[in-house]
Amino acid sequence: MNRASRKLFFACAVVLLSNAPSGAEQSGNAKSLVGDWSLVSQYVELDGKKIEAFGSKPRGLMMLSANGKFSIILMRDQLPKFASNNRVKGSAEENQAVVQGSIAYFGSYKVNSAKGDTVQVSMRVEASTFPNWDGEDQPRDFTLAGDEMRATSPKAAIGGVPYVVWRRIR
Repeated sequence: MNRASRKLFFACAVVLLSNAPSGAEQSGNAKSLVGDWSLVSQYVELDGKKIEAFGSKPRGLMMLSANGKFSIILMRDQLPKFASNNRVKGSAEENQAVVQGSIAYFGSYKVNSAKGDTVQVSMRVEASTFPNWDGEDQPRDFTLAGDEMRATSPKAAIGGVPYVVWRRIR
C-alpha cells in the first residue's frame, strides 16, 4: 500500500468509526434515554403491597451517557447525620438507616429493542452498594412520555417488582 492509499484508508476509517453507533445509540426513542434524570417516585409491589422503600419523597439521580455508561443513586429524603461527624464511625443504628435508606450502582447499558414509546434496556451492573448485584445483567423497560420516563424491572433489591418514575433534567 503506497503512502496516498494509506492516507485515504485512514481517513475513511476515521469517518466510519466516528459515525458508528455505540451500544447505547439507536434510532427513535432509544436516543431519548441519554441524559440526566431526577427521581420523581419509586415503589415496589411485593406480596400485593405497595412499599415505598425510600419513603414518600425519595431523592435520586440517573445518568445515561451516549457511550453506554450509567450511574444511579436512590435514597430516602431524610438520612440521619452521624453524631461522630465521621462516615466510618457511625453507630450501628446510623449505618443501618443509611444502608437501608439508599442504593447506588453503575455500569454499562445497551438497548435491546425499542417499540413505540417503550425501550427495553439491559443494564450490566459493574458495582453496587448492594454487592449482590455486582456483575449482574438487569433488564429494564423504559416508557417515555415527553420529559418523563417510567421504568420497571423484574426484581428489586428487597424482592418484588420496582416501579420508578424519572424526570429529565434540562
